[in-house]
Amino acid sequence: MLNALYKNCIFSSQERLETHALVSGEFSDHHLRWQGGKVDTRMYKFHAQKISLYSLKYGDEVDIYPEVYKGFSLVHFSLSGGIEIEADGCRRAIPQGRAIISSPRRNINLHWTNACEQLILRIPHAQLDDAAKRLGRGHSAIVRDLDPGLVLSDAASRYWKLQLTTFMAVENYSRQSGAYRPWLEHLEQGLAMFLALQSMGAPYASTQDASVPRSSGLAARRLDRLNEYAMNNLTRPTTLADLAGAAALSERQLNTFCHERLGMSPMAWLRGLRLDAVRATLQADPHADIAATAMLHGFDHLGRFAGYYRQRFSELPSETVKTARTG
Repeated sequence: MLNALYKNCIFSSQERLETHALVSGEFSDHHLRWQGGKVDTRMYKFHAQKISLYSLKYGDEVDIYPEVYKGFSLVHFSLSGGIEIEADGCRRAIPQGRAIISSPRRNINLHWTNACEQLILRIPHAQLDDAAKRLGRGHSAIVRDLDPGLVLSDAASRYWKLQLTTFMAVENYSRQSGAYRPWLEHLEQGLAMFLALQSMGAPYASTQDASVPRSSGLAARRLDRLNEYAMNNLTRPTTLADLAGAAALSERQLNTFCHERLGMSPMAWLRGLRLDAVRATLQADPHADIAATAMLHGFDHLGRFAGYYRQRFSELPSETVKTARTG
């Protein structure tokens, strides 16, 4: 995912004072309080037309007390470990795999766990304002009223990661050919629009979420556990017994439960999630090997895989790749 980003290390340091100075130059002045242990700071960056994307890790556990961001917001995605952010008196815990839009007005402090690595997008408020106007909302409705710490849902966080993956891949292509530059600009606008939609209270409804309808009580908790287990094991061999164990049901009970709640068998539902994951991978990296990607996600019979894929998306995997390559 990060190959394009990791090609541009703007600094690495094992010195606390040097780390403070270098990070301040990219974001804002701040105070760092180290919790002891080894300092192993690394920052990677690439800069597009309006936004900057970073990978940052300190190595050690650290508390950060920045000045309030002026004219921009930061979007954190926890690649490994987690962070806690307290912005304007509201505390948010961001585990691995989740994202938050950080837009403090008065004060902010952050706690990074040991060995934590964050993907950080720096987005100017002017770009969010432009996205809001495209969506029929003005500056006052977005920038002024931004939540100081808006945590994205699981589904939105997954989609955010997918967008960043695509953005980095196209940015890499644009370095080799200027023909990709208009597509990169389009994706850059799309990132801002997605964040504006989240700020407007329009959470992303993924195909995964559509497969797991909302309900209350024990059934909802079973669905949540089932969905979480499936999403965490899309590239691992998974049996009906595994899914039943995740939902705390017998195999027979799980089959009945899924037909009632999802309208299909458990394994058919899992197959749909894996097809979605294959498609997302091919769209993000159109040079990925189709057969290898399919097999990674559990499709050993490529003929049946192609049939399932066309049935779900009304096109063959090769057509998905062709569209991704040509834009």
